[in-house]
Amino acid sequence: MDHEQWLEQHDRMIADHDRGIAKTERLLRRAIRLAVQDARRQRTRNAEFDLIMTRIAAAQLVNEELSNSNAELLKAFLQRGGNGKH
Repeated sequence: MDHEQWLEQHDRMIADHDRGIAKTERLLRRAIRLAVQDARRQRTRNAEFDLIMTRIAAAQLVNEELSNSNAELLKAFLQRGGNGKH
């Protein structure tokens, strides 16, 4: 292999290397973009989940208050003999 052939081979190797680096950079950019999009979607899902859980907890508290109130009404009713008279 003469010097000219060696230089051409070297130039091809450098070009291949540069194309490989460019491809890797494109893949990394895409992976980062997808990861950021996924993180944003997950934050939205988490916020929606938190809102739903807050509503469920509030409904549970209302249910417990109603249940306690109904239990007290039933107890008072039964203490009066169940007929509404004192």
